[in-house]
Amino acid sequence: MCGRFTITTDKVEIILDKFKAELAPGFDGYKPRYNAAPGQSVPVIVSKDGRRYLTNMFWGFVAPWGEKNDGSTISQANIRDDTIERNKFFKERLLTNRCVFVADGFYEWKKPGGYEHLVRGEKLPKGVKKIPYRIIMKNKELFALAGLWRSIDIDEKKIVTAGIITTNPNELMKPIHDRMPVILNDDDLQAWLNPEIRSFNGLSDQLRPYPDEEMEAYAVSLAVNNSRDDTQACIEPVI
Repeated sequence: MCGRFTITTDKVEIILDKFKAELAPGFDGYKPRYNAAPGQSVPVIVSKDGRRYLTNMFWGFVAPWGEKNDGSTISQANIRDDTIERNKFFKERLLTNRCVFVADGFYEWKKPGGYEHLVRGEKLPKGVKKIPYRIIMKNKELFALAGLWRSIDIDEKKIVTAGIITTNPNELMKPIHDRMPVILNDDDLQAWLNPEIRSFNGLSDQLRPYPDEEMEAYAVSLAVNNSRDDTQACIEPVI
């Protein structure tokens, strides 16, 4: 799965240049995120009328069955690739409602072993059973997490929800978790953000593990466990 991610550049222009995008009309602002979590507004890129836009979406995809009669919703931060493969609703969204989450890292939690039971030379606090890791590109650059979006109406207000697609882990991720987010390379990104491409087989082929030799992981502060902590301390290495 992918339950937290980072986008730490302090200049939105770097994002726009990397993804050849522009700010969406009414864009409500950008700030660095050191611990973006489900249920929050996060930076996402979509295509419309041949142009790419950076916008903000609610992280937590709400499917029709997630909309309850009492007005409440059930959302999902992640959408499994095998769910898309077998579910008609998600197959259709793959063809029409693609987006990318902008990131420069994501977090995952690993059961400790060996020296990993130490954080800054001290044992893990009582009750803490896993160590958070931040996974990044070796070149430290931004990357695109494949996602799907859907609009819903809550109290007569339009909310655009989105979820990150996950797949099997690569060799780097296997010791940490049994899933990882789908990361798009530059070629795949071109097709993913091209609304004219509606080949299910071609698009689903992009839902694969990213090459592990281009990535690295390091243990970070337990501060990441608190989704309200969105400070730079979250990304600092601790071992």
